[in-house]
Amino acid sequence: MYSDLISYLDPSWQELLKDELNIQNFASIIEFLNSQTAIIYPPKELIFNAFNLCKIENLKVIIIAQDPYHNPNEAMGLAFSVPDGIKIPPSLKNIFKELIDDLDADILSSRSSDLSSWARQGVLLLNSALTVEKGRPASHSKIGWQSFINGVISTINSKFTNCVFMLWGNHARALAPLIDPKSHLILQAAHPSPLARGAFFGSRHFSKCNDYLLAHAKTPIEWLK
Repeated sequence: MYSDLISYLDPSWQELLKDELNIQNFASIIEFLNSQTAIIYPPKELIFNAFNLCKIENLKVIIIAQDPYHNPNEAMGLAFSVPDGIKIPPSLKNIFKELIDDLDADILSSRSSDLSSWARQGVLLLNSALTVEKGRPASHSKIGWQSFINGVISTINSKFTNCVFMLWGNHARALAPLIDPKSHLILQAAHPSPLARGAFFGSRHFSKCNDYLLAHAKTPIEWLK
């Protein structure tokens, strides 16, 4: 059951997001999850993994995706990330390809598919829906998560300065109006999925992000770590 879901969220994030967690919308999400008999990904203890690994004091980059992977053993609560030993999904392959080109590196053969190291450096790898039913992509996209994520983005926008928001795909780009471009850097591109239309390759978001962080006296992200 999911009635204790909030207890799995780091206390500092609970405090920051208390308004979003205390409204009826979040109670409705809990009610929906409790009513389900199908398998839900990720496991309950990993639903807030993006927040728990990215400490508030480290937050400087937000990457927004759509919903968790819906196949067994893939979803780990971090957008685009899968555990080591799991076949790298096509979108993550394309992210790595862009990373190689942008930073002039050769990492694809050795880079971990687990992006926890990014999260620990201050990258919030956030899905627009934090849960999904097994085998049914976007199945939880309309249960209230979008409203919650909108609140998260609005809170970060107002409480922090000089963060980098990477919005990949139309779903993520729809959040741009919630972000003040005078206070943060907004980087937009097509979704890294091979099925997406538009330009993801050549966007050079990783280097642009680090240039911005350095210009604002912040430690750049070690993307190759």
